[in-house]
Amino acid sequence: MPQKLEQNGLEKLPKIVYQPKKYEETQMERFKKMIEKEFNLKFNDYFEFHEWSYKNYPEFWDCVWRFFGIVHSKPYSQVYDRKNGFESMEWFKDARLNYAQNLLKYRDSEIAIISTDAEDDTVYISYQQLYDEVRVYVKAMRNEGIKKGDNIACYMSNKKEAVFAFLATAAMGAVWCGCLPLLGPKATLSRFEQINPKILFAAGNFTMESREFNMDEKIFEIVANLPSLQKVVYCPTKLKSKANLSEIPKCVFISEFLQEAREEIRNDPKDIEFEQLPFDHPLCISFTSGTTGAPKGLVHSAGMYFANLKDYGLHQNLTRKDVMLNLSPNGWISWNMNVNALHLGLSVVMYDGDPFEESPTRFWDLVDKFGLTSMYLWSSTIDDMDINGRIPTPKHSLKSLRQILPNGSPAKPSAFDFLSEKVKPGMFCSPAYGTTEVFGLLSGVDHNLPVYRGEIQLPSLGMDVRILDEKGNPVIGQRGTSVLANPYPALPVRLLNDENKEKVTEMYLAEHPGYWNNGDDAWQNPITKGFIVYGRSDETMDPKGARYNCSDIYFALEGFSGVKDSVVVSQYNKDMDERVILFVKMFPGHELTDKVKEKINETIEHHLTYEHIPDIIMEAPDIPYNLTGKKLNGLVKKLINKKPIANVDIVINPSSVEFFKNVELGEF
Repeated sequence: MPQKLEQNGLEKLPKIVYQPKKYEETQMERFKKMIEKEFNLKFNDYFEFHEWSYKNYPEFWDCVWRFFGIVHSKPYSQVYDRKNGFESMEWFKDARLNYAQNLLKYRDSEIAIISTDAEDDTVYISYQQLYDEVRVYVKAMRNEGIKKGDNIACYMSNKKEAVFAFLATAAMGAVWCGCLPLLGPKATLSRFEQINPKILFAAGNFTMESREFNMDEKIFEIVANLPSLQKVVYCPTKLKSKANLSEIPKCVFISEFLQEAREEIRNDPKDIEFEQLPFDHPLCISFTSGTTGAPKGLVHSAGMYFANLKDYGLHQNLTRKDVMLNLSPNGWISWNMNVNALHLGLSVVMYDGDPFEESPTRFWDLVDKFGLTSMYLWSSTIDDMDINGRIPTPKHSLKSLRQILPNGSPAKPSAFDFLSEKVKPGMFCSPAYGTTEVFGLLSGVDHNLPVYRGEIQLPSLGMDVRILDEKGNPVIGQRGTSVLANPYPALPVRLLNDENKEKVTEMYLAEHPGYWNNGDDAWQNPITKGFIVYGRSDETMDPKGARYNCSDIYFALEGFSGVKDSVVVSQYNKDMDERVILFVKMFPGHELTDKVKEKINETIEHHLTYEHIPDIIMEAPDIPYNLTGKKLNGLVKKLINKKPIANVDIVINPSSVEFFKNVELGEF
């Protein structure tokens, strides 16, 4: 545990879970050689290369542009003026380009998208077919009067039609906004009412995590409250509709919406006229989720796609030979990130469903069936697979699979063991650490370096990631807050309804002037240079001056017999004194007896210190999680302290909220 390393002076290194067997000529190595030749440099290791990349970040991103051959109609006069801070970023000044034109640069028979579901209803879409279909959508949307700057909304499960509509939106210079189909009408309207979309692309009912989501009824309520809509384009699904679609105003089936455009293009097959735009022109809007206040709308430019060229094309070494898995519906930035990867000419498997719920081996079946090579998996999903023994069987070869990157919540050390030993011995695995704001990763990977158990392998190229102590000083080997110290092209160009950038300053810049605050509690190993992210820094507890993060307790209790899950939070009295409450969810057949509580305390003290022992241990029927698989510590903290909350729609298991809302812990 990092705490032990801090206290005992780094007595030993973590276990190596991945050790490269031989040097690999990766995309990143070729990129590095290009820079060494161009600038007459020689980097002795990754960390020297990384230091150059963030100290010379305008030159670095210029090299990214040229290495990946960005299609453009007008060159840039300047990559970035270093006099501009986070408040006034301007990238690739005077350039004109189009995001969709770059993603559709391949027009051949290689597979771009494999669209499939739980019933194995599979469609293979080549790059030429992808271009042709986007061309139809562009024509249909222009026939509807859509133009540059208009807002387009999407509310559907993980379907290929969302990709077609997104790329068509971008081709015209319109702005895309997706909302998770798992959200209810109120939460969805809290997002879409901020953008006044002209078209809503929606789809019918679907099943995920053993729940059927009745989209048809939700769509009716949403459309009734969006007077800006000109058209609702409905994509039917296999699940029977419980609503009368004819009662939804301005609603047409997607086949009807595209019919006239298909006929026009058949008679006059012109190429797409891609709107040529400044680099910082708005491309898409993503929303932060929270338990207080309205969701914040982050407006991103083509820079978000540049970030993923770095993540996928350099660090993860993805090329036209690769097959990626996308389990995310539109509304998560991971969906956009997977679409961005099409620039590399690889294949993306879009899975409409939840393979982890469909059968114990369904996920591994998909790996072999489609030759999956690389994927992100939520850390909570990996934990669940490990707990429930959902491992590959002897019939699964997994010969194509070369890397799995845990993401979402912090990856437990046991996740490294599960992936590198139980799933595929010797396979590369390292957590992917990013945020909605950076629209990509603050972490990087290098297949020519080892991975240490429990650690994110290394910081990402072009990004000066630092950890600050309570006084705002950069530290290594001490816990602190993760920040970004240099501008970066994927950061939002603005927030909705924030013309003077007051919200940006308040949320990201005020607490640590000169830095972009990621808001995560982190620690960097001074020997390996890897780092660990424990969770949000606002999840830190400080009872009696013993400051630590809730995830410390989770790591200490990892694998504790009988405990299925837990959440630990602070309770405050009228004098703002603080005590720590640990709620545990037990496996069926196990009881939280006094003896078990005593054993929990002993385990926590053994792995951490006596100061980490909670004041109260109590059983809870369930623990709330959000839609991305993150444990909602902040929500529980507000509930037990009788604070108001909003946006409960972000909770994937809403029945868990009632217990914490009503629990009585007494005065202290």
